[in-house]
Amino acid sequence: MIFKKMTAAVLTAAMLAGLPAVAKEIEQVGRQTYLESLKDKRVIFIPLSQGMDLNQAWTAVWQRHADRYGFEFQVRDPNMDTAAGIRALQGAIADKPDVLIVQNPDIQTYARALKQAQQAGIKILQINMQSITQTDSYVGNDWIEMGRLEGGELARTCLAPDAPSKKIVWLAGVQTGAANIYMRKGLDEILAENPELELVSDQPADYDSEKARQITETVLQQHPDLCGIMGIWDNAEVGAGAAVLAAGKQDQVTIVTNGAGAHTACDSIDKGLLDVVYNFNAPIQAEIAAQQISEFMQHPDRPAGSEKTVFFGPITRVDASNATGRNCWTIDQLK
Repeated sequence: MIFKKMTAAVLTAAMLAGLPAVAKEIEQVGRQTYLESLKDKRVIFIPLSQGMDLNQAWTAVWQRHADRYGFEFQVRDPNMDTAAGIRALQGAIADKPDVLIVQNPDIQTYARALKQAQQAGIKILQINMQSITQTDSYVGNDWIEMGRLEGGELARTCLAPDAPSKKIVWLAGVQTGAANIYMRKGLDEILAENPELELVSDQPADYDSEKARQITETVLQQHPDLCGIMGIWDNAEVGAGAAVLAAGKQDQVTIVTNGAGAHTACDSIDKGLLDVVYNFNAPIQAEIAAQQISEFMQHPDRPAGSEKTVFFGPITRVDASNATGRNCWTIDQLK
């Protein structure tokens, strides 16, 4: 036992002898290079609108990273005005930030400007909504998978023996938007696999809860035995839920949608306005995007557009059984 203790003491002394004598000489490998690569850099974000919960989550996370590591972060909000968005993009190209983050209103509107930004040497990350122009990185949803998840949910519900009918509704968003186009492809695959399903309405609600409510009211009048509704954004589908509740059909019609994971979606589930929300968790998306931003800054030698990457974030199915905790974040928790 004494020999073992002596041996351990000798080994410990040998290890300590190899360490620097002064604490200030200790440096974590790569840390200083990382800090220097981010300090004083500039990042500009052009969203659809900062009025959306997912945008607020992204910016809260990115601002926290900017404050921590010393880079400048700006938001240039066009507030759902595509002409203002194009002007914001052109202004960003002139300012030449180190990284440009873009949330596209549709697949085409910003395509030309994104090419111009890449040609100007600006590295571009597209967040959650893609353009037909592929840039350095896309972080967001696999929207075809999302369409399959929501369509599959209704297939299981409305093809069950006790279903009120096989009739379902697709409450679209903006029909030229990437999310809408790709979700519809996923839904079409489910419809092809389940030909008994009957799609009785396919109308755009344009992310507007009042429009979703009006569409749903009309469909319920035409199809009182409606079984299910799938949509593209939880904040809009609460309008559909309100129409279903007003008609007294909350136990008949299943409402499935997706969202950023904010507490408002959990509240809507608790109130019976929504049944299932496929949560893509905007804070996690933002952290993944932050990693991409830091990688761009650590490799200034890589030309803009020389590498093109895609990262699809995780998706969680949320219903009344798990509409709590991390599935229901608030902005204050992210700051």
